Amino acid sequence: MGVSAVMSGTSTSNTSTSGDNSIEDISNNFMTLLVAQMQNQDPTNPMDNSQLTSQLAQLNTAAGIKQLNTTMNNVGTLVTSMQQMNAAQWVGRTVLVEGDSRVSTAKDGNKEFAFALSNDADKVTVTLTDPQGNACTAELKDVKAGVHKYSMDDLTNFQPSDPTTQPDTNFKVTYSASTADGDAPTITSLKQASVDSVSFTSSGAVLQLGLDGTATLGQVYLIE
Repeated sequence: MGVSAVMSGTSTSNTSTSGDNSIEDISNNFMTLLVAQMQNQDPTNPMDNSQLTSQLAQLNTAAGIKQLNTTMNNVGTLVTSMQQMNAAQWVGRTVLVEGDSRVSTAKDGNKEFAFALSNDADKVTVTLTDPQGNACTAELKDVKAGVHKYSMDDLTNFQPSDPTTQPDTNFKVTYSASTADGDAPTITSLKQASVDSVSFTSSGAVLQLGLDGTATLGQVYLIE
């Protein structure tokens, strides 16, 4: 009987009681079984060196994988802790997350809007819609993939009319993108939000954005 076969049976019984042997336990069990096998082997048919080498290699592989798993778990815990500590430094910062873009022609109103583009686009159509449902469009040319911020001053040649001449008016901003080949890259509307605080959960840090709700770190497109 080979050592690997004996260890297989022993591992089954140990697992039912301890559930998870240490590397030292595995090594000790292996050596105990190896000595027992060598003492009780058939003198006329002794265990050859290749079998012993193979079983030693199996032991080293099992021990190495167990050690690697332990190390990776420790690294994962460390990375999570570092992410949470870094997230705490975001308090008071402005972030861009998915949400409706809005601009205003009021004196102190927001003039900036932003979006995320999945692929390069030959044209991005920006539509401004007032509270009465009246819509005007303008175009941005040759926009690269990624996150982009613009101001109302970047928009020209509105059709059918220039909405920026309407005083003290809020507009919802929507987008569509296209390429010369007729493709339609995905475009995501982004909104600005201020990080009021950070909470920590078992799945990671959560940014508290006040009236704008919450966001995880993976939902943040840009930190300002």
